[in-house]
Amino acid sequence: MSALDTAVPPPKVSSPKWEYFLILPGIISFLLLAVPQAGFVITSFYDDLGMGMVSEDAGLTNYLEIFTDPFYLSVVLRTLWLSLIATFITLAMGFPTAYALARMGRGWSILILSLILTNSLVTDVIKLLGLTLVLSPSGFINQSLISVGLISSPLTLINNEVGAVIGLVQYTLPIAILILCSVVQTIPIHLEEAGEILGARRGVIFARVIVPLARYGLISSGLLAFNMAMGAFTSPVLLGGGRVITMPVLIQQKIIQSTEYGMGAALSFVLLIVVFLINVLVGAFFLREVRRGGRA
Repeated sequence: MSALDTAVPPPKVSSPKWEYFLILPGIISFLLLAVPQAGFVITSFYDDLGMGMVSEDAGLTNYLEIFTDPFYLSVVLRTLWLSLIATFITLAMGFPTAYALARMGRGWSILILSLILTNSLVTDVIKLLGLTLVLSPSGFINQSLISVGLISSPLTLINNEVGAVIGLVQYTLPIAILILCSVVQTIPIHLEEAGEILGARRGVIFARVIVPLARYGLISSGLLAFNMAMGAFTSPVLLGGGRVITMPVLIQQKIIQSTEYGMGAALSFVLLIVVFLINVLVGAFFLREVRRGGRA
C-alpha cells in the first residue's frame, strides 16, 4: 500500500451560515425597487377617472396614448435628446480633466478629487440655485461677457433647454470624473513615454493611445451619466424654469398635481423600460467588443 493510499483526505470546510446574511442588503435594495415598480406596472393598465380614481377594467389605453399622442412622444424624445447631449458634454469635459488629475502630482490630485467629491455631496438644489444666480441675465457670466464686449445683450442661459442641459452636466460631471480618473490610472504611463520617444505629439498619443485603452471606462461612465440624466428631476425644473418638460417632470405633474395615477404609472414604466433597453443594448455592444478583443 502506497503512501497516497494511506493519506488522510483533508476535512471538508463548510461555509459559515452567517455568510448568507451578507446578501440581505442587496435583496432588500432589490425589493425596495421591485415592489413599488410592480405597483406602478399594475396601475398603469387602468384608465384615470379623475380625483385619483382609476377604472376597474384593465387595458392598454395609457400606453397607446403615450406612443400616439404627439405631446407624449415629444416629451420622450426631449428627455432622450437632452440626456444624450448632457452625456456627451460630460464625457468631453470629464475625460480630459480625469486624465490631468491622474497624471499630476499625488498631493494636488488628492486635493482636487476631494473638492470634486465634496461638490458631489452638496444637495443638488443648492448647486442649482447657485447656478441660477450665475447664469441669470444679471449674473456673473453674462456681465463678464458684456464687460469684455463679446456680447451686447445678456444671453438666455436659464428657463430653457440650455439651462436644463447645464444643470444635467453639473449633476453628472463629478461622478464621471471620479470614475474616469480611476480608469486612466490603470493605463501605464510608460506607453505615453514610448510614444514620445518615437516622436509622437501629445495630442496624437492622447487620441491614439489613451482614448482607445480607456474606451470601456468611457462607455461605462457615459452610460451611468446617461442614466442619471434620464431620471433627473430638479435640473429641468429649476434651470428649465418649468418650460422644459421631461419625463420625470411630467410624471411628477401627473401623479402629484393632476392625481392621474394611471398615466403617471404608465409614464414611469415607459421611462424604466427605455432606460433598461438602452442599457441592455450598450451592454451587448460592450460584451461583443470584449469578446472580439479576446479573439484578437
